[in-house]
Amino acid sequence: MGLIEAEQGTNLKSILGAPRVKPEELDAAHGALGGRPVWVAASTHPGEEEQVLAAHNVLLKSHPNLCLILVPRHPERATDILPLIREANLSVAQRSMGQSLDAPTQVYLADTMGETDLWYALSPIVFLGGSFSDVGGHTPFEPAAAQTAIVHGPNYANFAEAYAAFQMKDASVQVTDSATLAAEIDTLLTHPSRAAQLATNARPLAPTGTEALDAIAHRLFSLMDGQAMDPHA
Repeated sequence: MGLIEAEQGTNLKSILGAPRVKPEELDAAHGALGGRPVWVAASTHPGEEEQVLAAHNVLLKSHPNLCLILVPRHPERATDILPLIREANLSVAQRSMGQSLDAPTQVYLADTMGETDLWYALSPIVFLGGSFSDVGGHTPFEPAAAQTAIVHGPNYANFAEAYAAFQMKDASVQVTDSATLAAEIDTLLTHPSRAAQLATNARPLAPTGTEALDAIAHRLFSLMDGQAMDPHA
């Protein structure tokens, strides 16, 4: 059996607790940014960083203080990503080296494990990687739970049903390449109410805690009762 679904379509990957963020860490990150606008590119894979960096260079023309937090899916790829950032003529600071998220950092390479929730909580906008490549996308439930606007590419076969639900509810935006990514991020930065609306629409699609567990338990008990009544089960 694939993902176990509840009666309203809840699946196990959507059962999330509150984002695992320490308030002092979030306050420190906000303080380091100093009010600068920010967006996150999360769970990126080879071939995607180039497109994200190209989009960021376009965005800097209209948002000169903008900071990109780049979160590769595999932090050990930092040695491959740093040259790409420098080739794009962007200033960079590296999380694993203890460098600070402050001006004049244009790209903050978040090459550590277990901190994605912090970056989701910090930024009102996230681009989910794995969707410009053949990886098949990554779960939208975590950023939805963190109440950040979700932008993604066209390749999300691993979560096709989830993304269909998000798009039906106007809870995410699909882009196709670096140009459309830059255009969409620009729209969300220029119109924060639109980003907030996407986040608001997405939040109910990532039920958390007992409400999701209760729905799944109800569905499982119904299935068990049905099998008990079926003489051929």
